[in-house]
Amino acid sequence: MDAKAFGSFLAETRKAKGLTQSALAEQLHVTDKAVSRWERGLGFPDINTLEPLAAALGLTLAQLMHADPGDGEDAGQSLEDFFALLVPGRIQWISVANAIFWLTIGLALWIQLVLPFQVAVQWHPEENGILTPSLTMPKPVVCLICIALSALVTQICKAAEHGFFMHSFFIWGRAFHSRLFSWLELALHLWYTWMSLCPPFVEAMILLFN
Repeated sequence: MDAKAFGSFLAETRKAKGLTQSALAEQLHVTDKAVSRWERGLGFPDINTLEPLAAALGLTLAQLMHADPGDGEDAGQSLEDFFALLVPGRIQWISVANAIFWLTIGLALWIQLVLPFQVAVQWHPEENGILTPSLTMPKPVVCLICIALSALVTQICKAAEHGFFMHSFFIWGRAFHSRLFSWLELALHLWYTWMSLCPPFVEAMILLFN
């Protein structure tokens, strides 16, 4: 991307939106000198500033990265906008992971209150189709394992969300192929969510079969 062309596009778009350099800088939590440098072609915004900058100018990330206002009719634009809704900036995946973690703790407390000390954690089907317990464990041990696993997955999810490499990878990827990288990022977060759901699922099965 040419810095001069990007700077000219940025200045024109900002003025068309009726924003001063100071007003734009305030929205992005940067100095007006930084905005001035970008518009003069002396540098590019930090990679973590690209998404907020695009939003402030009313552009998609791809339009900003390609310095293209996208005025023409685009039959696929509405579909791409739909995929853009799936990025972590719109879905608070950390909040989802935290909610699942607290659900795990809630189910653990419920197990402590309503079940006997020993609980069945594994069942074996008999010939008549009846499930019989094949492994029992103390309920505090089971619940602590589930909580520890849930906490571990939650921390991994947070690390992936805020890790510079992955965050940068998906920002640049969505700029050049919005649909593909939105799907890839969604798949990654759904996988983390599925992993987070395993501990409360185990606890729910224990509650159901004990």
